Amino acid sequence: MAPRPRWYHQLQASKTEATLAVDLYNRSGTERQLEAFIVHMTMAWLKLLQAKIERDGEDLYIRNQRGQRQRSADGDWIHKPLAMLLADEFSDNDPRRVNLEFFVGLRNRIEHRYERDIAALVAGRTQAFLLNYEHTLVENFGVEQSLSENLRFPLFLSSITDDAAEALKVLRKRVPKGVLEWVQDFDASLEPSLNDDQRFDFRIYLVPHTGPKTEADAAMTFVRMDDLTDDQRGKLDEVQTIIREKQVPVSSLGTLRPAEVVGRVQGQIPWVFSMAHHTAAWRFFRVRPRSDAENKEQTKSDFCRWNSTWRQYEYTEAWVAYLVRKLTSERTYKEVMGVTQNSDAEDTSEDVKGQAAQLEAPA
Repeated sequence: MAPRPRWYHQLQASKTEATLAVDLYNRSGTERQLEAFIVHMTMAWLKLLQAKIERDGEDLYIRNQRGQRQRSADGDWIHKPLAMLLADEFSDNDPRRVNLEFFVGLRNRIEHRYERDIAALVAGRTQAFLLNYEHTLVENFGVEQSLSENLRFPLFLSSITDDAAEALKVLRKRVPKGVLEWVQDFDASLEPSLNDDQRFDFRIYLVPHTGPKTEADAAMTFVRMDDLTDDQRGKLDEVQTIIREKQVPVSSLGTLRPAEVVGRVQGQIPWVFSMAHHTAAWRFFRVRPRSDAENKEQTKSDFCRWNSTWRQYEYTEAWVAYLVRKLTSERTYKEVMGVTQNSDAEDTSEDVKGQAAQLEAPA
């Protein structure tokens, strides 16, 4: 029997790294699980892309202008780093690439005594990190290389019981300010559609199944949105609406009208901040769509939400804090306000009309 090609062994090493990453993350306790997961999943991705490139006969090495391979100080050939392989394999806005870049950046900011809190903050992205790897693995090497038979759904409590959900809210408050601000800045740099993509941040609604059981039933079944009929999607939207109304009722969110945002920011930065400046800011940071957009709900929900009842956008305290933090810098202020000249009156006046509509609405 002919020996296996080198790329095959690199692929198996990649799968070993991914399996180890999951084992370390799912173990009981709180000892540096997130960092271990990130380190080994990053290695898994590196080896996976190297295996693909080598299998396809493409170049793995850093070369000089004459096309010659370069050696490190130790004399080894210098391979392309993960960032370069990602750029070659995925487009800039591919959610898989953005998710991986998020964790590469996060790893350098983890403070170990707060690691458990940080893990709770990025749980959905952690799940997406693994799912993206599995998808790319099967896409390039076939279902026979899948990890699905080796990895099982763990027994867990986090985010399932009401008490656990409340505990996660407390944990979030303990995350170091520097980490929270870095995550906030990373998210603010993304288009809302990318931020909401399951391949970047995997979020699910768990609805217990209490109907009759069949032999084909699994304890937990993942249903893809693309596989649902229009009627089933409609029912799911109803469930999501019920959950949203239960967890984040608009009347109790403490959301702010644009003028309230302007007033709070103006009092905390050394520069002029008017309604036109606010319009420039939400455009620059892509917090909400333009006034003529069809999908008005496509916002960065940490900062802004569409109130379908009053047909207006409402802003959060987090948006005020973000603006103050960013616009205190004169350089950032000038960069953001550079788009003020392009802010059409329609969007600015829309904010004003929205305030009037809310003030005239019955209590």
